[in-house]
Amino acid sequence: MSGAVVLASLTIGWVQGRKRHIKSRGVEEDVMKMDEDGNHNVDGRLLVFEGGEHLTLEDVLNATGQVVEKTSYGTVYKAKLADGGNIALRLLREGTCKDLSSCSPVIRQLGRTRHENLVPLRAFYHGKRGEKLLIYDYLPNRTLHELLHETRAGRPQLNWARRHKIALGVARGLAYLHSGAETPIAHSNVRSRNVFVDEFFVSRLTEYGLDKLMVPAVADEMVAAAKAEGYKAPELQKMKKCNTRTDVYAFGILLLEVLIGKKPGKGIRPGEWVDLPALVKVAVLEETTMEVFDSELLKGIRSPAEEGLVQALKLAMGCCAPVASARPDMNEVVRMLEENRPRNRSALYSPADTTSEIGTPF
Repeated sequence: MSGAVVLASLTIGWVQGRKRHIKSRGVEEDVMKMDEDGNHNVDGRLLVFEGGEHLTLEDVLNATGQVVEKTSYGTVYKAKLADGGNIALRLLREGTCKDLSSCSPVIRQLGRTRHENLVPLRAFYHGKRGEKLLIYDYLPNRTLHELLHETRAGRPQLNWARRHKIALGVARGLAYLHSGAETPIAHSNVRSRNVFVDEFFVSRLTEYGLDKLMVPAVADEMVAAAKAEGYKAPELQKMKKCNTRTDVYAFGILLLEVLIGKKPGKGIRPGEWVDLPALVKVAVLEETTMEVFDSELLKGIRSPAEEGLVQALKLAMGCCAPVASARPDMNEVVRMLEENRPRNRSALYSPADTTSEIGTPF
C-alpha cells in the first residue's frame, strides 16, 4: 500500500542509532564476513557496489514506500529515502534463497556487472533474521510489456525505428551477460516485463541471474512461469535449468512480440494459447507474411524488406529454433540487428508522435 513503511512491511530488525556508512567497494570482505560458527553478525550487513556507496543501513531500512510487484520468490518495493531519492528493493521470500555462503559469490558477481543495457545491482542486505534484500536503482520508466500491450495517455507510437532500438539494447545486454562478464551469466528470465524503456527508447534488462540464488524448487517455479508466459525453450521440459541458449530462445520470442505486437503464452480466454513462432510459420505457408506484423509498426514504411523487418523476423525465428545448437549466439544477434538498422532513423526522435491527442512527451 502507498505510504506503508518498508521497515514495518519487511519486519527487518534495526538497532536504533547505529549508522554504518560504507565508503568503497574495498570493504566488501569485512561487511560480509561470517562468524566462525557460520552465522552472520547480529545486526545484519550491507554490501555495497559501485554507485551504491552513499547508501547506509539506516537509509535502506528506514525508507518508506509501496509494493510494486509480487512474484513467487519475492516482493519488489519502490522505496523513498530520507533525502527524497528513490530505490528499488527486492525482498527475497523466506525459504526461496540458498544459504549465504552459496549466495555470496553470485551476489558479488552480479554487483560487479555493469552495462548500459542492464539495471545495476547497487547493494545487498542480509539481516539478522536471514532477510535478504537486493537494492537497485529505481526506474520510473515503463516496461516493454506496458508499451506494447497497454493503452495509456501519452504512450508513444512504437514505430520500427523505436522497436529496433529497444530490441538491439536488449540483445546487447544479453550479449554482455553471456560473453562480456567475467563469468558467463544466463539471464534465465527474459520477458517483456523485465525490460525497462526510457524516454529515449534505451532498454535495460532487470532480474538477470536471480535463479542462481534460488533453491532448486524455486528455480523450477521460475521456469514454469516462463512456460506460462510463452518464453520457455523446448529443452527446458527435460533439463529444467536455464542457460545462454535458452536465453536466446526467450529473446527470439521477445523479438517476435516486438514485431507482431501480441503477447505470447496464455491468452485472455480459457484454454487460449498464443504461439508466436507458429503464427509466423502459418503466415509464411499461406504467403501472408506481411500481415503478421503489428499495424503500428508498419506506419510510414513502404518496403518492409528494405527496412530490415523481414530480416528481423527471420532472425527471431532462428533464435526460436527447436534445436538449441541451431540458434545463433547473442553476439551474432547483435551483429545482425546492427547490420539491418531501419533507414528512417529520424523516426526515433519525434516528440509529438504519440497515440494520445495531447501529445504528452514520453
